[in-house]
Amino acid sequence: MSRADRGEAPAGPSVLSPGVAHPHRAQRPRHPGPALGDALTLATALIIVTIGIWVRRGGWASVTGGVWAESWESIGALTGLLATSVALIGIAFAARTHRFERAIGLDRALLWHRWMGETAALLLVTHIVTTVIAFASLSSLRDAIVQLTGEKQYMAMATVGAFGMLLITVLSLGFIRRHLAYETWYFIHLLIYASLALAFAHEIYLGSDLAFDPLARAFWISVSVIVLLIVVVSRWGKVIRSIARPLTVLSVTPLNDVAAAIELGGRNVSDLRAAAGQFALLRPLTSKLVWQPHPYSISAAPRVDRIRFTVKALGGASDLMTRLPVGTKVAVEGPYGTKIYEALRGEKLLLIAGGVGIGPIRSLLEDFEPDSEPVVIYRARRAEEIVHYDELVSLAETRNGRIIPVIGRTIELKNGNPLDPDVMRRLVPDVAQRIGVVCGPQPMISAAFHCLRSCGVDEDDIHFERIWW
Repeated sequence: MSRADRGEAPAGPSVLSPGVAHPHRAQRPRHPGPALGDALTLATALIIVTIGIWVRRGGWASVTGGVWAESWESIGALTGLLATSVALIGIAFAARTHRFERAIGLDRALLWHRWMGETAALLLVTHIVTTVIAFASLSSLRDAIVQLTGEKQYMAMATVGAFGMLLITVLSLGFIRRHLAYETWYFIHLLIYASLALAFAHEIYLGSDLAFDPLARAFWISVSVIVLLIVVVSRWGKVIRSIARPLTVLSVTPLNDVAAAIELGGRNVSDLRAAAGQFALLRPLTSKLVWQPHPYSISAAPRVDRIRFTVKALGGASDLMTRLPVGTKVAVEGPYGTKIYEALRGEKLLLIAGGVGIGPIRSLLEDFEPDSEPVVIYRARRAEEIVHYDELVSLAETRNGRIIPVIGRTIELKNGNPLDPDVMRRLVPDVAQRIGVVCGPQPMISAAFHCLRSCGVDEDDIHFERIWW
C-alpha cells in the first residue's frame, strides 16, 4: 500500500492543480462574501449615530452658544463618546470573525485595529483636556483634577480605565513594540477589556448625553453588549474550541541550529480548513506555554490528518517550541491569512522569501500549476539559515521553475541586491508579467514591494502579509 493510500504525506512533492480536488488535502477556506463592506458600513453607522446623540442633546448648540465652560464641556462629551465608539470598532476588527478575517486578512484587520486604537487614544486625550478645562473654568485647576479623578462618583474607575487605554497605546507604538516579547505585548493588550469596563459606568451615569436620554443609553448599552458577544463568541470561542480539540505533535525535525519543522496530526486537522500560505496560532498545552499563543506559518500543503509548521527559535517560547516532545497536545487557533491561491491560478509567479518566510512560499509551491514557472528568490544572511531547500528545488523543477538563493549581507552581495529594480530585471527578465508573493521581515517586504512596483508589477498583483504585532 502506498503512502498516499494510507493518507500519509508523500515522500516527494506532488504536482497538484489548485482547481483540482485531492482526496488527501484538507478542505479550503470558504469564500468570505461581502464581509468587508458590511463591517465598514456598520462602523460608519455607529460613528454617525454617536454624533447624532450628541447633536440631539444640544451639543452643537452648546459649542456655539458663547458660554466658555459649556463649549469645552460639550467638546469633551463628544470626544469621550467618539473615543469609546472608535475603541469598540477597533475591538470588533480584532475579534477575528471568520468572514471578516478571510475578506481582508488578519494583518490588515489588526492594522486597522491599531489605527482605531491610536485614534481612540487621541480622542481620549482631547476628552480629558477639554473636560478639565471646562471644570477648571468654574473653580480652579486643582479642584477640577480632584473632582475628575475621584471626588465625583465613578470617576476614580474612569481614571484608571483611561490610564490603561493610554498605556496600551503607548506600548503599541512601533519603536517600543519592537522591544517587547510577543507574550508581553499579548497580555498587555488584554487590559483593554478592563479599561473599557472601568470607564463604562461614568459614561452611563455622568455623561449628560446618555444619563438623561433613555433611548441613547439603551443604544449605547446594546452596542457594548453586541461587541462583547462578538469577542466572546469569535475571539475567545476560537481559543476555547482549539483547546478542546487539540492536535498532537507527530514529529519535530531540526532544520538548522535555530529552526525546526513541527508536524501536528489528529482527526481534527481537516476541520481547520487550512490552505497553503496561511498561518495559525499554536498554543502547546504545557504548563509553560499554555498561556502563550504564537503565530507560525504552514510550511507544507495541509492534509486531512496532518499539518506542518516551520518554527524559528528566537528565544523564550519559540525556543521551547522547537523542543516539544512527540505526543504533546497543541491547540491550533486559526488558520489565518487571506486565501491568495485563487489570484495565483494560471499566472507566472515570482516568490520572494526571507528567513522562515520561506515556510508559506514552500507550501504554496505545492498548489501551483505544472506550467506556472515559479521563480523563488530566497534571501538569507548565512547559508546555514536556508531551510527546506531540497524540497523547494524539487517542487520548482516539477513546475518548470527555479530557485535563486541570495546569501549574505546586502552590502556584501557580489551580484547586487536582488531587491534593486535593475538587479531584479536581470534575474527575472519577465518580472513585469508575473504575480509577486513576498514573505519575510517587514523591511524586506517593504523593499520588495517598491522594487516590484518599479519593475512594472501592478500593486494588486503583489501579495504579502504585514507584521501585525
